[in-house]
Amino acid sequence: MPVSNNELVRRADLALSDLEANGGLLLPEQANRFIDLIVEQPTILRQSRVVRMAAPQRIINKLGFDQRILRAAPQAGGAQDDGSNTRHLLAADRSKPITRQIELITKEVMGEVRIPYEVFEDNIEREAFEAHVIRLMAERSAQDLEEWALQADTASPDPYLALTDGLLKSATSNVVDNLGAGISPDLFEAGMLTMPQRYLRNLSALKHWQTVADTVRYRANVAKRATGYGDSALQGDGTLLAFGVQVEQAPLMPVGFGMFTFPNNIIFGIQRQILIETDKDIRSRELIIVLSTRVDILFDEEQAVVKYINV
Repeated sequence: MPVSNNELVRRADLALSDLEANGGLLLPEQANRFIDLIVEQPTILRQSRVVRMAAPQRIINKLGFDQRILRAAPQAGGAQDDGSNTRHLLAADRSKPITRQIELITKEVMGEVRIPYEVFEDNIEREAFEAHVIRLMAERSAQDLEEWALQADTASPDPYLALTDGLLKSATSNVVDNLGAGISPDLFEAGMLTMPQRYLRNLSALKHWQTVADTVRYRANVAKRATGYGDSALQGDGTLLAFGVQVEQAPLMPVGFGMFTFPNNIIFGIQRQILIETDKDIRSRELIIVLSTRVDILFDEEQAVVKYINV
C-alpha cells in the first residue's frame, strides 16, 4: 500500500512539526541561527596516541628488556686451546630482549540523520542548516567515541558498547578499591604506590583522570588548606596536582571510577577517518546524512595503568 506524504514526514527523524513545536520556524524578531546545545567534550581521546591504519588489523611489535642485563665482568682467564673462553659471560648470565605484540582490530560505527526538504526550506538558518547539523554530528560523535573507549564491554547489552572491551574493562593488573571513601590525597597516594615503580620516573607525563564531580570535590578539599596552594586551588588557572601528577577531569568517566596512566599509553587506532556523506531520497524528499568510522582502542602497556574503583 502506498505511504502518504504526511506519513513519510511523520516517520522522518526530524519533521517540520518538531521545528514548529520547538521554535525552529522563522518568526518575527527571532535570531537567525540555532544556538548549539552544550555537550560534554572528550578529554582523554584528544591526548591519546593516534595510530593510522591501512587495514582492519595492525600488529604493533614491542622490544625491550624487563630485567637487569649487567653482570660482573670476568677478569681472569682467556681463550683456551679447546675453544673455550673464560672471559665470556656464562650462558646463564647472558640476556636476550623480550618481544611482545599488541593487535588493533577496528570496529565500524555509524550514525544516520534524515531531514525532510521542508525543514531545510523553512528553518531559521536557511542554507546554513545542513552545515550546522553536520558540524554538530561530528562534535557529538567525538563524545560518543570517548564514551565507547572508556566504557565498552563485550558483555554489555548495548550493541554499541559491546563491540570491544574498553579501557576500564581492560585495566585489570593494578586496581585500587577506594571502598567509597571519597576523593582525597589518600586515593592518589594509593594509586601511585600501586603503579609499578618503573613507570613513576616521569611524574609530569602521568595523569589522574577522574569524573568532573570528583575533581570538584578534590579541589574543594585542597582549598581548605591554609596555604598558598589552597588559595590557588580556588583562584588559579585550573591546574590541579596530587603528588606532582596532574588531576584532570574526564566528563565521560563513569561515576565511581578513575584512571591513572600516561596519555600516550592509550592507543586509538583509526582505519577510516570520521567520514560524513550525504545523499537524497527523492521519493521521501529527505536529505540523508551518514557518519561512519572504523576504530579500536587499547593500552600500549596495560601494566602502566592504575584503575580506581568505588571512588
